[in-house]
Amino acid sequence: MTIDELAQRSGLPSSTIRLYQTRGLLPKPRRVGRVGRYDDAHLARLELIGELQDRGYSLAAIGELVATWEEGRTLDDLLGLEQRAVQAFARPTPVRLTPEEILARFPEGIDGEDLAAAVRLGLAELEPDGTVLLRNPDLLEVGVALVALGVPLREVFEEQEHLRAALDQVAHRFAALFERHVWRPFADAGMPAERLPEVEGALAQLAPLARTIVLATLADALRDAAGDLLGAEAQRLVDPPAEPEEGPGPDGRHR
Repeated sequence: MTIDELAQRSGLPSSTIRLYQTRGLLPKPRRVGRVGRYDDAHLARLELIGELQDRGYSLAAIGELVATWEEGRTLDDLLGLEQRAVQAFARPTPVRLTPEEILARFPEGIDGEDLAAAVRLGLAELEPDGTVLLRNPDLLEVGVALVALGVPLREVFEEQEHLRAALDQVAHRFAALFERHVWRPFADAGMPAERLPEVEGALAQLAPLARTIVLATLADALRDAAGDLLGAEAQRLVDPPAEPEEGPGPDGRHR
């Protein structure tokens, strides 16, 4: 990629990319004649810088992290690990739809409050050209299916909000496991290059292992919840509420 192509793919101005290079946050491009060529590893570094900034790190702090990590290591090692980290936890490819295309998916219609809820939850983003950017298209399909089953869209959003809060805790617990048992021993040992494949392997396994255990545990919980619900309904049918005893009414007559 040229710097302009890298800017387009990363969503950052070329001037910001040059600033990161000046501060040592982004490696220099490979020179092909007089043109600097960037690759996916540079894109991965830009994504990592963005993630760290979102977590509250300043550029100076990010520079210190990069300098510490690069000490005694090759650029290929560093960028390779960064790229694999980005790939392991890659987000789905966003899609852009017009408001009309979204409305067509919901025959009962949606209103401004529904769209505002989607934006507030980070599910959608309003673009300057009037289109709607959906960060995870799969969630749209789930929402459409639930609404078709009769679940109000507002309740779909409420459940998504509760689910995200619960899974944030799960994700942080998995990250803490990785930090305690893989990363911290590696860092305390001085980040030896010969142990880098071990860390990369653990990182590559973390995402699929987390997905598997979450899905398996959720399936068990859903079975239990469904069993409880059906059991309660069966009991209600077997033992219907007792009829009120016959007796004289207010006028003294038997009913």
